[in-house]
Amino acid sequence: MRGSNTIGRGSFVRVSGMKLSVLSLLVAIGVSQLVSNAEAGTIIPYPTPGVQNSESYTFTASETGVITAYFAGSDAGHTDTIGLLINGVATGIVDLNNHTSALGDSIVLGNVTAGDLLTFFLTDTNTSSTWYSDPTLNADGKTQHVYSAIYDGLHPPLGVGIPAGTYVGFEDLSLAQGGDFDYNDDSFVFTNVSTGVTPLPASFFLFASGLGIFGLFARRLRGANAT
Repeated sequence: MRGSNTIGRGSFVRVSGMKLSVLSLLVAIGVSQLVSNAEAGTIIPYPTPGVQNSESYTFTASETGVITAYFAGSDAGHTDTIGLLINGVATGIVDLNNHTSALGDSIVLGNVTAGDLLTFFLTDTNTSSTWYSDPTLNADGKTQHVYSAIYDGLHPPLGVGIPAGTYVGFEDLSLAQGGDFDYNDDSFVFTNVSTGVTPLPASFFLFASGLGIFGLFARRLRGANAT
């Protein structure tokens, strides 16, 4: 019996080691995926690139104070800048050029009162086009030019001072102009912003995919133990 118990413990150690290895692999895959996303011009990838985002967002000011925009990456060849409408009125501040801004660069877009309606817009200098987070304002048939998600402040790019906030990724071209709707042409994180939609954080998609991989491993492990 003692020998049997020893073998049992040994088997448990080996299985635990296998589980630990799988978890380590999942972490490595996750880190690699997030770093790759950052290098591609976005810290939160749009889940269905090439398919126009069907979601609509209502952005409002969380508290009385300022709205700050943080530059979070760009994959655009065109020159773009970001601006803001507060209750439909432009603040007159348009900045964070995607070719001259560094990750983490920030600008205060305007002063707000809690509950103010916020509409972000991206101006493409090359095409003289302006695309709004409110699709009803867009000149290409109310096409959605943004994708939004919660940014938890923990994902790449690391060490550049981008705090937790509301992530917004822009598509800077219309379909007629060759837009590919991957929503990573220009990426920003805005603070003091609430949204009428509660988007899932980027970590959810990684966590879900990790659970899928781990579930597959667990099923195979149970099958192996049964034999």
